[in-house]
Amino acid sequence: MSTLWKYLNHAAFYGYAWFLVLIGGGLGLFVPTWGPLKFEVYADVIFRLPLDPQTMASTLNQYRFMKSTEFGFGLFALLFHDEIYTQRKFNRFFLGIVFLGATMRALSMLADGMPRTAYLLLFGLETMVGLIVLHHSRKTLQA
Repeated sequence: MSTLWKYLNHAAFYGYAWFLVLIGGGLGLFVPTWGPLKFEVYADVIFRLPLDPQTMASTLNQYRFMKSTEFGFGLFALLFHDEIYTQRKFNRFFLGIVFLGATMRALSMLADGMPRTAYLLLFGLETMVGLIVLHHSRKTLQA
């Protein structure tokens, strides 16, 4: 059973980190150039609005900032994998961001209504990744 948890943790952690680096951040940074990806509702809506150039530039500025933050967090996870699993400070920082994101998605569902299915799946995946990493890191953290 412990080997199964180890593999599950490995897949969850690296799948999440690489998603943030490649899809969430990496490709997301270029979405305004290529056009929105199918799951990028924010960009899809923005490109259809008749916005003046300054408002569009401001919106894209914020969008690129959000995507660069996703990219940076994914890169942090990849670069500090060992520390996330051995040092309490890194572990709490990583899990704090993961669970904060999932909590904000849940709060948004309550306050703003139900999003598209892709965002419900992301909420579930982010919550599961956090729980899996939390469970596994309880065994790996240094005293």
